[in-house]
Amino acid sequence: MYLSIRIKLILAFFSIIATGYIIIVYLFSNYETKVLKKRAIEHLKTEAQYSAEHLQHHLNDLAKEVVFLSRLELMDDLIADDIDKRMAQILQKKHDDMGQNIGFFALDVEGHIVAEASQLAFRPNLSILMSKLDKESGEEPYVLTDQETLLFISPIDASFDPSHRIGWLVLAQPLSELSAQLRRTKDVMAWMIPPEDLAESFKEIFNPPDDRTLRQDYLYVTQSIGEPLNGWQLGYALKKEIAFETIEEVQEVLLFAFIVMLLLTSALTVMIDQRIIEPVRRLAETASKIIMTNDYGMRVKARSKDEIGELAISFNRLMEKTEEAFRAIEDQNRNHAQTLVGLMHFFGQMIQSETKEETIERACRELGRLTSADAVTFVSDMDKKRTGCIQLECSLQKDHKPKRYGVICIEGAKETMAMESRFFEAAGRMISLQIERIELLQTTREALKSKTSFFSALSHELRTPLGSILSLTQYLMTSSHCDGSAKETLGRIESSASHLLQIINDILMIAKAESGKLEPMLQMCDLTTLTEESVEMLQPLAEAKGIALILEFEENPLMVKTDPKLFRQILINLLANAIKYTSEGHVKIILRRVDRSIELIVEDTGIGIEPSALKAIFQEFYREYRVRGHENGSGLGLALSQKIAEVLQGELVIESEGVGYGTRATFRLYVSHNQPLEPSQSTPVA
Repeated sequence: MYLSIRIKLILAFFSIIATGYIIIVYLFSNYETKVLKKRAIEHLKTEAQYSAEHLQHHLNDLAKEVVFLSRLELMDDLIADDIDKRMAQILQKKHDDMGQNIGFFALDVEGHIVAEASQLAFRPNLSILMSKLDKESGEEPYVLTDQETLLFISPIDASFDPSHRIGWLVLAQPLSELSAQLRRTKDVMAWMIPPEDLAESFKEIFNPPDDRTLRQDYLYVTQSIGEPLNGWQLGYALKKEIAFETIEEVQEVLLFAFIVMLLLTSALTVMIDQRIIEPVRRLAETASKIIMTNDYGMRVKARSKDEIGELAISFNRLMEKTEEAFRAIEDQNRNHAQTLVGLMHFFGQMIQSETKEETIERACRELGRLTSADAVTFVSDMDKKRTGCIQLECSLQKDHKPKRYGVICIEGAKETMAMESRFFEAAGRMISLQIERIELLQTTREALKSKTSFFSALSHELRTPLGSILSLTQYLMTSSHCDGSAKETLGRIESSASHLLQIINDILMIAKAESGKLEPMLQMCDLTTLTEESVEMLQPLAEAKGIALILEFEENPLMVKTDPKLFRQILINLLANAIKYTSEGHVKIILRRVDRSIELIVEDTGIGIEPSALKAIFQEFYREYRVRGHENGSGLGLALSQKIAEVLQGELVIESEGVGYGTRATFRLYVSHNQPLEPSQSTPVA
């Protein structure tokens, strides 16, 4: 996905700020949470400890007070049921002095209230109270709870007989009043936690939060009260949202700072976009236009005196240099094209020359035109080396020593391209090759002329005597004076003479083909008929060896413009070879049209050909691969057939998979038109 520099820059700035904000908020929140939690817990512990000490001090005062009152002599009035009401008066006076929501009760040993000073609705349950007192032991006073009230109970003994217990003094204070004694600061919750065995009885008094709410929404601590309320605890709690409200305030400040940073970053991004990205974008657009239009004259305006401005100036200089380089390249290419056209014309003139002298003359004329030289001369021999000279030499010598033809000297050349050494080398090589080709062509023509003359003389010198031998032999064989042995000898003479005459005729035809004197007599002919006639001619030879000849061709005539005599000659040569080197089996002749050609295929089941011999099979007098067959042959049949195929503008291909796999000969004759074909059929020739 493509992202512009502007988008990348904005994303980078915003990512940095957002990442920094998130990291700061995360670290600050974690750190401050721990710090504030620690401070809140310490504060709650301090409050709880202070309240526990204060409550313990208050309870100790109450305990001392009830003990003090229980030991007064006037408490002996319990024996007389406080007839004069002195006990009631002192209890009332003490109740008024303490000024608290408490109550005093004086009980006889039976648990009956003798005197009291109380505004409480509480009345001691005598049966329960007495049962609890029987179980109490330890230091006085005894501390009990009854009906949501805390009781301090001290025994009253007779002053005249300390061993004689006459009753009990009870100080009662509601537990709710004790809870009110707890120290509470703003937003701090405090309550008393009774022992587990009393928790259900006093749950409604203190009404603490449930455990789940306490754990989720509060920070809280517990503190043991100690004597005389052993097992009792104080609970202090603070809502988390209150404890951590500082964090929220700081987060709001950080959020505000983040928004401010975003605004500043946006302003910075706009400024960077105008100062940096926009010039770079204009530079990129100009470069793209140059690429699309190939107009290297476009320039970028430098709007600032900084690195961006220097970049624009450097870009303009680069475009100037590039434009100059392209102009130079165009001029050079134009000159090269002109020189190339001149060289092509030069080479064309060279290959049209037919003699050495004409080649050198044309070379000097064309070189003078290409180089705009003052003078171009040919020197057959030059001892001293000179600049601007082209040496003409041929390396195809028997002793591998170069043959020098001479030197072409160019004086006053004005064209730069033509003065390059590669030009001189190419021109010299071209001229030398043309002279060499002319000499080789002349040598070849002379050799072919000598060969043709030799074969013509040979045919004239040999065909006449051979004709006489054949005539005389045939005459003697018909004479009545010739016996059987003489006729047999004469027959061998006739066969040898005919074979020799056939070799001479083949040699003459090869010579004509090589010299270009074998011209085809083209006419429309039916290749199907030609093939059938040729097969019928060689049918006796095949029957003598027990070989079946199979024809595959079209029912309708296959009309093609060619030389019927030469076509028949190729077919007879191929078919004769197939029969000659096939001891058993069959020979198949296939005639068919394939695209724009006619294919004549001769397949046999004979001895086959070694793959290594296929390369030399078209050489004249080549017979090494046929020695296994014990058959006579001149080794000229395939060579002659290939020459005739070339004359007919076709090709001859011999294929074999090896010894014992037979041979396939394909003569492909190219034609200039296509004729529709009917489905082919196989026709054995009887």
